[in-house]
Amino acid sequence: MLTEVGFLGSRAPLYMDTVAVIFFALPFLLFVSIRYAIKKEIKKHIVSQVGIFVLMLLSVIIFEVGMRLAGGFTVYLDASAVNKTFFTSFLIVHIITAILVINTWSYQLITAIKSYRRGTLTGEVAASHRRIGKIVTIAILVLLLQAAAIYYMLFSI
Repeated sequence: MLTEVGFLGSRAPLYMDTVAVIFFALPFLLFVSIRYAIKKEIKKHIVSQVGIFVLMLLSVIIFEVGMRLAGGFTVYLDASAVNKTFFTSFLIVHIITAILVINTWSYQLITAIKSYRRGTLTGEVAASHRRIGKIVTIAILVLLLQAAAIYYMLFSI
């Protein structure tokens, strides 16, 4: 079922289209969550950030399982007209970016929740949280653009 052709009109399998739709929604969900923080609705901000993070992790798991069941990205790469050397280089950059984003976002979530529970998410700690949050948000957007490019290269070219 997961490897059947998806619903977005490309050669992508169902699992890939599902993950693509979730990733498309991610910036909008992040925007809502950030608005909670701006409006000082901190509990909603925390819950939404954790929810978005878990949704993203589940999407990555669906992607990884689907990719393994399909035989790996080379199966899709062989069916695409994209330059294999370029694609592989681009994929390596994407994977490094993803690892950095996941680790930084995890750190941000854990330290912010601990600080919030202790009542120390104020002053310089809050300023640092905002700075790291901006970096993570921008990095997520870059990561999503990379993912969209990979989807295009594998399933639309």
